[in-house]
Amino acid sequence: MQEKQPRPTSFDVARRAGVSQSAVSLVFGGKAEGRVGKRTQEAILQAARELGYHPNRAARTLRSGRSRIVALVVPDVSNPYFAAVLQGAEEAARTSGYSVLLAQLHEEQDWQHVVLDALTSRAVDGFLFCTLQPPSESIAQVLQGKAIIVDETYQGLPSLQLDVETGMQAAMEHLIHLGHRRIAHLGAAVDATSFHQRHHAYQAALHQAGLSFPADYLARAAFTSADASRAAHQLLTCPEPPSAIVCDSDVLAVGVYKAARALHRSIPRDLSVVSFDDSIIASMLDPELTTVAIPARTIGAQALALLLQALEEGTAPASLTIPLTLMIRASTAQPAG
Repeated sequence: MQEKQPRPTSFDVARRAGVSQSAVSLVFGGKAEGRVGKRTQEAILQAARELGYHPNRAARTLRSGRSRIVALVVPDVSNPYFAAVLQGAEEAARTSGYSVLLAQLHEEQDWQHVVLDALTSRAVDGFLFCTLQPPSESIAQVLQGKAIIVDETYQGLPSLQLDVETGMQAAMEHLIHLGHRRIAHLGAAVDATSFHQRHHAYQAALHQAGLSFPADYLARAAFTSADASRAAHQLLTCPEPPSAIVCDSDVLAVGVYKAARALHRSIPRDLSVVSFDDSIIASMLDPELTTVAIPARTIGAQALALLLQALEEGTAPASLTIPLTLMIRASTAQPAG
């Protein structure tokens, strides 16, 4: 039987790179900035790769009281928008010696299991909460200095806001300029401020244009194409069907495409569709989707930077806002007739 090779240590890495063991500790502890030169950092990382060295995270956590892990908590891990947010956060975290894990929060009781237990066990150092209903006041107190709220607000916790109202206004102005007068809204069945703001902006645009808002021009759906298709079918079979539908996300727009196809409605000849996200879905649909672009990777990176500022410096801006842009593609056109 082949004898098992001992695991390489930080001492082995230091010897291979020709540096001190303290320099290795600084690099893998995320504290090398300004203390270890770039070329030395590269030599240490190269030596670690050659040796197959991985720092013992558990031991490091015990020594420092920090895990150097942050959690991105979202309402739906299957949504590609949140995958892009995660990618941006991970890329930013890696440069500072942190890792990011993804967690899903469904119910109010999940705050205990997903959030408080992770904090008390030191499994994570902080949280990025993305498009979620804010926590209770007692939980918010525990999260002081350890959390950033994304696409939501809560007094006392720093937030990264998306200008969704201006985004919805741009989407509605585009449809109205094309000549649409019967515009429905397929909203997300999520109780979060971001989605309430989208609907209020939708109603405001109709009011400003002197257009009516029939009750059957609003439907809500979960973030699944099946539920979105059901809701879109409801909109498209009402007594006076809309000539355009604006959706709260690209995932919901997929359901609109499916319902339109089932009802033999052509996009954009018979129905124009506008959405939010500009995820990979937008370019995969045929015709390609007109959508309000939310720079998900940028959001992930900026949210992570704010969180690290709060964790390591004890301060972070109360609120920052990211502008959104309407990307006009082939799913919108003048209404037939």
